[in-house]
Amino acid sequence: MSLASLDAIQLDKILQRADTLKPKEARDLLSSLGREVNERCAQDGLFWLRFVHTRDESDPDHAVKPFPVHLDYVQDLWRILVRDQRVVIAKSRQMLVSWVMACFITWWARYKGNQAVYWQTKAYEDAVAMICMPSGGFQGRCQFIEDNLPVWMRTPYKPSEGRIQYPNGSIIQGLAGGADKIRSKVASLIVEDEFAYQEDQDGVYTAVAPLIQKGAKAIFVSSPNGAGNMFATLFHGHPVEVAE
Repeated sequence: MSLASLDAIQLDKILQRADTLKPKEARDLLSSLGREVNERCAQDGLFWLRFVHTRDESDPDHAVKPFPVHLDYVQDLWRILVRDQRVVIAKSRQMLVSWVMACFITWWARYKGNQAVYWQTKAYEDAVAMICMPSGGFQGRCQFIEDNLPVWMRTPYKPSEGRIQYPNGSIIQGLAGGADKIRSKVASLIVEDEFAYQEDQDGVYTAVAPLIQKGAKAIFVSSPNGAGNMFATLFHGHPVEVAE
């Protein structure tokens, strides 16, 4: 049987076997199946997450860890991100939501050609830290994800400050907050990070809304910042007034 003839069930059986092997034996087996595994990853982001690692700066002895794809809420959130065109997420700390978002935009850009992915947050340096840091320094999260995939799965992307370019024509670009920063963009996927803390939320949403109408996927994610702001309105589905 050729590798190209493997179906999903057969591939799953081989991957289950890989889980029982010694690390080098598992790497050799998966490397031989590189094309089939990558094709599966392109169709199933949760499957791709099996190969992703995160960075936990609070655990200096074990800072690099496999992505916890086994968590039910992570799987549920991922399916929502894939399914829905507009998503609003109220997050709390230590729930890995930012890592899920970094993984999602990395998967989206690397496996879908000619996509323009924008990550907008209040400060440009925060967007840079999420996407890609200057060469030789602390890695941005998307950059870290790419560089810690198995060697046989890596793709020759082009890193620069706040930006990643892929050979398939896709980009991930970090942006500072402000309606003027996103208004002129033609986007495939937009993440508005910590949206409840961005200035001019109304203006940003007014700039993003036509992009959604044209087919762009938009994700608004933030820890809550009280009522009376656009993020609260989007999350609740109606304006929420500040209690007097």
